[in-house]
Amino acid sequence: MACENMVGVKNVLLTFFKCDTDERIGPIVHLLSSEDLPTVKTSVVVNERLTDGYIQISRADARIELSVIRDIRLPLSLYQGDAAIDIQIEYFNGLVYTGVGGNVIGDESSDTHGVTMDLSYKELDELLPTGALVSA
Repeated sequence: MACENMVGVKNVLLTFFKCDTDERIGPIVHLLSSEDLPTVKTSVVVNERLTDGYIQISRADARIELSVIRDIRLPLSLYQGDAAIDIQIEYFNGLVYTGVGGNVIGDESSDTHGVTMDLSYKELDELLPTGALVSA
């Protein structure tokens, strides 16, 4: 079996910081609630097409959207915006995304088992697998 050919998420670590008390909860390992992989946008630049081949550049936040199985030891409100969230997502191929001090945006509801979170960060760090740049 070739481990480098495995696709999918190995670990999702979430650390919650309550906004009103600065209490730290975690890091806590979470599982994805479906087979859908997290979607990630690391670029903080948005290019919009203008006429005659020009583009307009504006700023945006780095984002991660994912659905996780809720840890029932934690209030649902922490997953829905009442906390700042640090995240680390590790893939089987060695790719790692890390975000610090993110916030949930939107008004997603939950079935109390799985929670969909759209997280906004000022910046996301991306750690490439060992040797990725050598083989490029």
